[in-house]
Amino acid sequence: MSVLMHLSDLHFGAHEPVVCRAVQALARQLGVSVVVVSGDVTQRATPEQFAQAASFIRGLDAGAAVVLPGNHDLPLFAWWLRWGRAYQRFGQEFGPDLEPVRQLGRFFIVGVNTTRPWRHERGSLSGAQIARVEKELAEAYEEPWRIVVAHHPLTARNAQDKAHRPARAEEALLRWRDAGAQMLLSGHAHAAGLLQPLPGLWVSQAGTAVSHRLRHGYPNSLVILSHEADPGSPDKAQRWASRWDYDPETTAFHCVQRQWVDDPNGALAI
Repeated sequence: MSVLMHLSDLHFGAHEPVVCRAVQALARQLGVSVVVVSGDVTQRATPEQFAQAASFIRGLDAGAAVVLPGNHDLPLFAWWLRWGRAYQRFGQEFGPDLEPVRQLGRFFIVGVNTTRPWRHERGSLSGAQIARVEKELAEAYEEPWRIVVAHHPLTARNAQDKAHRPARAEEALLRWRDAGAQMLLSGHAHAAGLLQPLPGLWVSQAGTAVSHRLRHGYPNSLVILSHEADPGSPDKAQRWASRWDYDPETTAFHCVQRQWVDDPNGALAI
């Protein structure tokens, strides 16, 4: 079984150590091979917070990690860094590539950076970015799970979500789905859920994984994507997405929603 763990909005500097340990325990329990973090790894983009976040991600013991910046990963108080050095501290821990493209086993991952140095919170999406992701997807092999990662959500479940969407989000969803995208990973809103905005395209909106900045009644949460053996055909694999929420009483994450994403009807398993 191939397992990808989707985390978002870690907000190191506003993190809960006991929840961090629970995420690391779950990663080892499930044998996670790939970790994807869709932004906001820090609270205030300080060198110490980036170092803490990097140490936490290494402690997941995954074979590979794909980390994108969020708006909180741009310096706020060191505002002068936003002119030419906005991503310098992020890059020192996670590398200079802000839009990574990685083929990792059964997962093909395309990152798109929706943050902008001149913006404090809202995201942006350019025509060039939409075209680049479209091209990467169109040229990918069909077999891997084709995944796009962005910090800001491109789908909206309610009025609160709409305020967080970048402009041209609808165009991006249609073009990326038609180019072969099967899953979109995002964060920012701290509201967890698995959605299907278009036939053939699923969206994982992760909540805040380890911080105490909880919103809208959502607990700490994360998402697991997995390739699992098909009971009816052992030589084939099924794709599943599951949401895991943190329970303070057991100090552990538990699966609360499980979705077979190959199901054209989109029926929830639990």
